[in-house]
Amino acid sequence: MGTQLIFTVGTNPLPVWVAWFHLKDVLQPPVHEIRLVHTADTVQERDRLIDKCEGANFHETHIQTSPGNPGTVRNDIRVILDNLNPGIDNLHVHYTGGTKVMSVETVAELECSLPNGIYLDTSYLDPRGSAGPAIVDSNGDLLVRDTRQNVTPDLDLLAALNGFRIGPFWHTFPSGREHCPKATKISTTSTELQNALLSCQAQNTLTGQQLEQAACAAFREALDGINRGNCALFHNVYVRRKSARDSDKHFELDVVAVLGYQIVVVSCTVDHENDMIKKKGMEVILRARQLGGDEARAVVLCGASQNVARRVEKELHDEAGSTGTPLQVWGEDKWQRLPCNFENYLRGRDLHWQ
Repeated sequence: MGTQLIFTVGTNPLPVWVAWFHLKDVLQPPVHEIRLVHTADTVQERDRLIDKCEGANFHETHIQTSPGNPGTVRNDIRVILDNLNPGIDNLHVHYTGGTKVMSVETVAELECSLPNGIYLDTSYLDPRGSAGPAIVDSNGDLLVRDTRQNVTPDLDLLAALNGFRIGPFWHTFPSGREHCPKATKISTTSTELQNALLSCQAQNTLTGQQLEQAACAAFREALDGINRGNCALFHNVYVRRKSARDSDKHFELDVVAVLGYQIVVVSCTVDHENDMIKKKGMEVILRARQLGGDEARAVVLCGASQNVARRVEKELHDEAGSTGTPLQVWGEDKWQRLPCNFENYLRGRDLHWQ
């Protein structure tokens, strides 16, 4: 008895990797092989999953189908039933990735054409479970209560799954070369970081670098407060596409916290003007999602007043059409109790880092 685990693959491969990481150990009968359903536009995502699902026993062939033609999807999915390997008596479709047509028609065709003695189940990664992201099966039962649990925080893996790489690397520009170093991992709060935090709390005049250091110290204190073992914090994270040349543009993230695989990026600026803060916000949520997928979160920590920060945050949400609060803008009023504010943010209804 064994299970063929089938994933629909879209442009965001991270949730598929997360589902594989958990389902390979919790499904019964045990997973004997894995098959990916993708489109011509997601071949690279398929290949990155094959590369990063270490130890996975993939079927000798995967299924390339249409993103939007129901008939084509159904015809392509019949291949699964035409050549089931001996010992496979259970099919499990995880349909978080891919288009709605791919997900619906994959499950519908298998249900319609399922041979006698072969059983079918499905699951989905719900990013808004009551205790954090959860994997739910077709009966509404929790297969995994919090999918961040037991996942080692690995920025290199997250970047690679989404087609990026983390420093160190060199950047070449017309007048010379610049070394973009490896991200600094913040495991403890140094005297320098603590002094920056004290200056921030005292409302002293800060440089942008000092505000970043204060954010690192405060976030480290908050992570220690929630006491989850698989958290990590990084400062000065340089990122660029894996296929990029040395002369191609890269981007830098000020502060990145990781719980398992979910990231929070903090962008710091002492600026208090509406337009500059708004520009920072639009950039940081884009970059956070490029690195950490759709469930990444971002905070702009700035020198604006509370009213300005709230107005910019609302404008950004309105323009992006966001549901929930993927991006928050924190003004100078948050500086005084920054560790507490970060801890409350992590424990809140959106993140459930607790």
